[in-house]
Amino acid sequence: MSFTRAADELKVTQAAISHQIKGLEARLGMTLFRRLNRALLLTEAGQSLFLAVNEALELIAAAVDRLHRHDQTGEVTVTTMDSFAATWLVPRLGRFRKLHPEIDIRITTSDVSIDFARETVDLGVRYGYGDWPGLHVEKLMTEELFPVCSPALLETGPPMKKASDLSRYTLLHDDMRIDWRMWLMAAGICS
Repeated sequence: MSFTRAADELKVTQAAISHQIKGLEARLGMTLFRRLNRALLLTEAGQSLFLAVNEALELIAAAVDRLHRHDQTGEVTVTTMDSFAATWLVPRLGRFRKLHPEIDIRITTSDVSIDFARETVDLGVRYGYGDWPGLHVEKLMTEELFPVCSPALLETGPPMKKASDLSRYTLLHDDMRIDWRMWLMAAGICS
């Protein structure tokens, strides 16, 4: 909120900053700053523009940082679900490191979608159908889903002869996985 400090940071004169701001305001046809005695305040339009420009500059800085990091370190950051990391990815890292010692793999675990423009992540492994717009998607594997239970439950509980008999049991499942809902619907257990 100071043209003088902005000029110092950019290594130009305060008059150059003032001239550029006036030119921008003229081009936009609106005032961006309220000029007070020895102070500046952003107008509503100025605040709106500041938020958008600041977000854009952060995206550019993150992209440059990612490019620089790749160029300098050979580091690759992978995000995946903790279960996939523990049971599939991590056990294979030793072999990968032997084949590619120049690449440093970083793993973060998360179930949420990644905004690659904002996050410092190179690739993500997620569970789903792969219908994520704007992303390049490769199918890694398929998974077979089927219900299981304790043999003791089968001995003491209601008989289980067909899939719809599952409706008499409490099902422990992950609600985040749409496959179970589809499986249950196909078995006639829910609608």
